[in-house]
Amino acid sequence: MQHLLKSLPKVDTLLAHNELKMFQKSTLLPIIQSHLSLLRENISSNTFSPKELESALNEIIPAIKEKAIKATNPTLTRVINATGVVIHTNLGRSVFSSEILDEITPFLKSYHTLEYDLAKGKRSERYTHTTQILCEMFGCEDALLVNNNAAAVFLILNTFAAHKEVIISRGELVEIGGSFRIPEVMKSASSILCEVGATNKTHLRDYENAINEQSAMIMKVHQSNFKQIGFVKQCHIKEIIHLARKHQLIDYFDLGSGHIGALPLADEPSVREICKYKPSLLSFSGDKLLGAGQVGIIIGKSQLIAQLKNNQLLRALRVDKFSILALQATLKAYQHKEYHKIPTFAMLNSSPKELESKAQNLAERIQRSPIAKKIDIKVLPLHSLAGGGSLPHLSFDSFGLSLQAKYLQTRDFESALRNLGLITCLQGERILLDMRTLLAGDEERIVEILLQVLSQKDDTLPSSH
Repeated sequence: MQHLLKSLPKVDTLLAHNELKMFQKSTLLPIIQSHLSLLRENISSNTFSPKELESALNEIIPAIKEKAIKATNPTLTRVINATGVVIHTNLGRSVFSSEILDEITPFLKSYHTLEYDLAKGKRSERYTHTTQILCEMFGCEDALLVNNNAAAVFLILNTFAAHKEVIISRGELVEIGGSFRIPEVMKSASSILCEVGATNKTHLRDYENAINEQSAMIMKVHQSNFKQIGFVKQCHIKEIIHLARKHQLIDYFDLGSGHIGALPLADEPSVREICKYKPSLLSFSGDKLLGAGQVGIIIGKSQLIAQLKNNQLLRALRVDKFSILALQATLKAYQHKEYHKIPTFAMLNSSPKELESKAQNLAERIQRSPIAKKIDIKVLPLHSLAGGGSLPHLSFDSFGLSLQAKYLQTRDFESALRNLGLITCLQGERILLDMRTLLAGDEERIVEILLQVLSQKDDTLPSSH
């Protein structure tokens, strides 16, 4: 056994090998140590025969190199979203158009007045750059940005309801992705949860009966990732605002999804609609239905926004320059009705007719390719989703392709496509590609991926005789 262990190469020898010189020592060292450790264990337990050990030693460099390549490959890679889920959280939510990026790139490539007042020659606030446009669009008094809507909820609760009661309907104690739960956020913000009503019905009297000297806020949370139907009742935000003012409490609406009112969405409250009632505070996400970057947008009364700015937590939750620039450019596109600059808006607003034409064109391209005989293709109607915890009750009529490989199991086919960056949906023995979420250039890449996956030797195909 000892002579077998002595046959293992030294760590320094492997680090200096020509085939491995391209990798950093910090990358290689743990891989080499782990590989040698595994070989020693196998030798010590008599797992290897002499021939197997010889083979393992011959393969040690290729094996280590393969592991090093895998370790150094970027984990963040581009993919094609053919799922039909527009705001796909796992795939980065809203994407940016070239026009928006071209508009903000000069600022990112140079110094700029992020926190500097040119007229006064001194420091200013980074929040001022979007305040005016938000106030113009929604008719609010003031605005503040944080790094996401979860941060907005936390900051508002901590600022105005630390060690005080927040009254909220039982039917609005929601959980969103990543186990982010309203009751747990309240606890973290040192707020006291006061839940009222029943799961399916909450009346205005339920809120009013719960008000006491410990009450600080009435909070309303939009059920953005689920929908209650049947024997249900919720109080309108107008009623909540009136009740809160009557008892000198803060009313706060966590809208979440960020529907500003530009998309024709039935039964979905919008920022514009809610702002007509002059709420104390309202917050929503930037990278969902709004179609901007990850940012939490807080709008409302100037006095309350000023108090939020004085909370020391704002420093930890503050938004970065890219998100500010991207939000500003996106809001300007809405103001000027340049909706083509906002991919999320454009995708959700695509008509079934244009998506059917897109599907037909892609099907024809595949049928003209060398793999036409190796795949069954059908153009069919589909239903897309908004995604991102938005509009759970709505689907959007769409069109796409159904694919079945003739010489490959469906799950193997899906896996092969996924490993090359094409994310699809499985439905029984079919792979579905929804046209709604395809971006410019995706069709060409889809054909390339299909060619790569289905490229087989001609002799594997059945004879035509």
